[in-house]
Amino acid sequence: MRSAVFICPIMYRFLLFSLFTVSMKYRLFPRLALCCCFIAYSYSRLFAQVEHVPVAHPIYDFLMHSEARGIFSNFSSTTLPLQRKEIIAALEAMRRRDTLLSESEKNMLGNFEREFRIVAAPRVVVLPSPSDSISLFSPRLFSQDEKFLLFYTSPGVTVSITPLLSAEVRTNFGSGDRALLATYGGRIGGTIDSAVGFLLQGTSTGVFVGDTTFLKQDPQLWKNPTLRLYNAGFVNFSESHVRYDNRWFYAGVGRETRLIGSGYLTRSIMSDNSIAADAFMLGARFPANNPASETGFEYRFVHFSLLAEPFDTRGNINPLARGAGTFVPPKFMAFHRAAFRSGWGEVGVWESIMYSNRAMELAYMTPFTFLKGASDNLRDRDNGALGVDATVRPFPGVQLKGNFMLDDIEFGKLGKDSAGRFWWQNKIAWNLGIMLSPSALPFDATLEYAMVTPYTYTHFDRQNAMTQDGILLTGNLPPNADEIKAQIRWFWGGRYPLALTAAYRRHGRNTYDAQGRLLENYGGDVVYSPRRDTATNDYTDRTSVIFLEGDREDRFTLTLSGGWEIIRNVNMQWVYRFTAIQTMQAQTRFSPHFVGITIRVEDF
Repeated sequence: MRSAVFICPIMYRFLLFSLFTVSMKYRLFPRLALCCCFIAYSYSRLFAQVEHVPVAHPIYDFLMHSEARGIFSNFSSTTLPLQRKEIIAALEAMRRRDTLLSESEKNMLGNFEREFRIVAAPRVVVLPSPSDSISLFSPRLFSQDEKFLLFYTSPGVTVSITPLLSAEVRTNFGSGDRALLATYGGRIGGTIDSAVGFLLQGTSTGVFVGDTTFLKQDPQLWKNPTLRLYNAGFVNFSESHVRYDNRWFYAGVGRETRLIGSGYLTRSIMSDNSIAADAFMLGARFPANNPASETGFEYRFVHFSLLAEPFDTRGNINPLARGAGTFVPPKFMAFHRAAFRSGWGEVGVWESIMYSNRAMELAYMTPFTFLKGASDNLRDRDNGALGVDATVRPFPGVQLKGNFMLDDIEFGKLGKDSAGRFWWQNKIAWNLGIMLSPSALPFDATLEYAMVTPYTYTHFDRQNAMTQDGILLTGNLPPNADEIKAQIRWFWGGRYPLALTAAYRRHGRNTYDAQGRLLENYGGDVVYSPRRDTATNDYTDRTSVIFLEGDREDRFTLTLSGGWEIIRNVNMQWVYRFTAIQTMQAQTRFSPHFVGITIRVEDF
């Protein structure tokens, strides 16, 4: 059995490749191999579903909405994704307190209970298995039955294979740009022996109509190096993980999108702004992360492998470098977080270290240590940060979330100088938000403010900046900027809420010449700390700063979005976005209207 556990993820990677890429007449072997796998595992028992649920799933909107309602006691949305068993426990807690829900919210709860198999729900499949053989290609194709390419469950194993398909139309009325995109791929996931969970997801997006210049305005496509560097018509995304759970202990490894940080519209520790990061993690929690329990404690250690900025053949950092002669040095981040939970909310304390240009550092790989102390003993070469986050529910229906990060500090130079400026090395970032979720009403309202002071996230070694492939890791709010966001969501009873979001951002940008060379450094770009003279080591950039000084850019966005599940597993998403950008120095204005409509199979 132990050897089978390690073989399982490799086998299913092969199976997924076979099922989605080869013709039908060659798919007999994957089917036979899958049946053999099920027979090998059939004698064990399954008690919990350990695999993670990807952060794109709409369940997270519903859980955070209910979290503010005060339904849960020991629950946290500060670190996502969650395991299926954690989500199941949360849904069960919601059912026990469903008097706090409106009728439309109860309808949403019932739909998620069927999807997460809390209550019995019929399933249809394309490929039959020993447990599920009802064909999708029947009148039930247009029913609300759960739909899979393949689904198998037994007392010892649960495995599902789901296709991922979408077609999307985009247009920008301000510039006349248009695009037609299509995505195909699949996801395979499951749990073995209630201890090992696994998930593998791969998609390819093809651009059939449209200019890649227009598509690069989308942060989710821009972060893909293939599109950004090669203007390719096809871009690939993949995520995977394996997780082991045993009572209070868990461990995992994989590449997946993670959201870390206490906030609603802001994730100030890790966001989906850059490509998914590879990592392994170890953790302990007491008791099991069950929203029904009154208190809880969790400690988590994560070590990330990140993508540094590349060097070209002349030995210079060049974000556009690519090909066989490109050298990308090693880059890592260690992260610790301890969290205490109770009925009133959660308090977490965390620290991180970013380091590069050497192999994995044993001092930072120790799961239980003080990272800043280790960094000082290693000659202070690396980029450390400390922070505290909190979720507070003063009373049901009102919830506060916030995060404070100290990137660096020089105590002797706190406060303003005689010119009213601040020392550049006193770098902080923080956000604070409030959500109102009135009992028995199907809506919530959120207001959130975030601020990042000049030079925050930067480091004297550019490779140690808080970036992944040169893109800000912590979110889309750059240094020397602040933003206020407001959102209203209506949970009308469907799978996806209707949301209206307004955001106003101010940014003091650096100035550059026509060739992109830095002219004036105001601390507004994560890859530039104050420059020094190579001969004297004296600063050539100003070391005292004023918040928002520089090439001031103000940006206002208004977004209206929603979705509708046409039939189970098939949905339509739509978004309208108005954007107005004003640069104070150049006095230019840009006000496009963007519309996107997507027909999608599954959430991804």
